[in-house]
Amino acid sequence: MNSFSKRLGWTLLLGAVALAGCGSNAETEAAVAAQGGFSQEPPEVAHVGFMREALNKVALRPEQRPRVEQLASEASARHQSIKQARQTLRNALADQVQAGKVDRAVLKPQIDALLAAIEQSRAADRAALLRLHDILDKPQRNQFVDAVEAEFQGRRHEHGGHHGMHQWAADLNLTDQQREQIRTALQDKFQGQHEAMKQQGKAMREQGRQVLESFREDQFTLDANAPVFGRDKIEGGIDRMLEFAGAAVPILTPEQRAIAAQKIRTHMGRF
Repeated sequence: MNSFSKRLGWTLLLGAVALAGCGSNAETEAAVAAQGGFSQEPPEVAHVGFMREALNKVALRPEQRPRVEQLASEASARHQSIKQARQTLRNALADQVQAGKVDRAVLKPQIDALLAAIEQSRAADRAALLRLHDILDKPQRNQFVDAVEAEFQGRRHEHGGHHGMHQWAADLNLTDQQREQIRTALQDKFQGQHEAMKQQGKAMREQGRQVLESFREDQFTLDANAPVFGRDKIEGGIDRMLEFAGAAVPILTPEQRAIAAQKIRTHMGRF
């Protein structure tokens, strides 16, 4: 499956984004939200890169391969508007970071454009996922879901939220004083939200588990109204990312802000 798995990307199991639940504290949640807002993948499925690897574990029959490759080709064309909107928002945020002030209201047009692009693709993405389910037989679906779960667990331990925070700190060459200032600022920003974030993460992981288990079965259930697919969840992740950036940016020097802005523009910062 190497010939097409890299192109298939996030269409293949939209519901599995629920597996990427919230972290254990506000700082981790902010880091995960940041990854979810502006990573290489579209916002609502920022953590499903492991599914591309999982597809390599599925043994397709020759007659199945062209059908799945067609899903990949259609998805690639369909998601161009999302990629463009995400890059536009990333550039606008980078400009604000470099200037030293993050203003969500000013970014609203770019956020709305990104959310609209995602919404426009949603129905076709769901249809593609259902088509993939119909293409695969039950043993193949089990192979795929088993591989998704194994890949997710491996990457969860390897690329946790704190890892991302530490990488940012190293890249920006933060002083000990700056690290403490940012930690305190994040605690103040997210004070009182810890339990709500924790419960939301549990609910999303459970919903993701149910979607994966349903994918194994002959009758695949994908609830279009489930919270994990909702615009509010996507927008909430973006907002938390902006709150995180807004708390940290005033503490940075102009040189550090310039580095951060460049990382955001070129994807290196996982925003």
